[in-house]
Amino acid sequence: MSDFPFVVDIQDSAHFEQQVIELSKQQPILVDFWADWCQPCKVLIPLLSKLSEDYKGAFILAKVNADEQQELVAAAGVRNLPTVKLYKDGIVVDEFMGAKTESELRQFLDAHIENETSSKIKEALNFSDNGNYDQATEILKALNQVDPSNNEVYVAIAKVYLQSGDIENCEAVLKALPANIQLSDEVKKIQDELAFVKVTSNAPDVSEALIQLENDPDNHEIRVQLANQYIVSHQYEQALDALLYVLKQDINFQDGEAKAAMLKVFEILGPQEALTRSYRTKLATLLY
Repeated sequence: MSDFPFVVDIQDSAHFEQQVIELSKQQPILVDFWADWCQPCKVLIPLLSKLSEDYKGAFILAKVNADEQQELVAAAGVRNLPTVKLYKDGIVVDEFMGAKTESELRQFLDAHIENETSSKIKEALNFSDNGNYDQATEILKALNQVDPSNNEVYVAIAKVYLQSGDIENCEAVLKALPANIQLSDEVKKIQDELAFVKVTSNAPDVSEALIQLENDPDNHEIRVQLANQYIVSHQYEQALDALLYVLKQDINFQDGEAKAAMLKVFEILGPQEALTRSYRTKLATLLY
């Protein structure tokens, strides 16, 4: 019997039918196919078990020992371990193979499972997006008291500090995160945005930069500073246009500063974002 209340060890095909197929019609069931000899499995199982408690029964974790339940493994089409499948309404709705970080697992789960903590985080970040930083911070600090081990809350707190311009506290929160969370795409995005906030702290604001460019349109340094200001205010298309203008005039301006800034914007937006795809093509045309 599992030490975790929301974790079940599948014993046979009949047990799988009852605890996974039928029960998934009432709530999501996450099935982890694992084996003793599988090292990534040993990393993944404790994280999944912890999340089953963090999510307070919003999903059930069903563990299938692949060595003991070979018929189930074959029937599920599992070819690599670990394999994790999410069942809803009796069918698989999503899956992944290999180990993942806690942050990546939460993203996977949150795409399918309603979670009170995730809902509160979204509420806080909506407040922050609208400039209500005190309300956002109040919600997140309350969540942190209830669930102090939830790194997603700390990441959200860092976002609020970033948006409010509190660079010192933002950096402090990021540095305190576990190493694997610091390497996540979400934290890297915050770090990239933080770098732009730093470089614009003593730079001319947008209106001042635009006035200077009217008088001196080929002042590439001011145009890059303008692009940085646009990035800080999330006006990414305007930023990319400004950087592209500079690159068309001087592809290696200031030892590649403009090109590096454009690449950072691509990282912030993500590879599937339409702006990233469009401007990456434009940049490639200039380079090659």
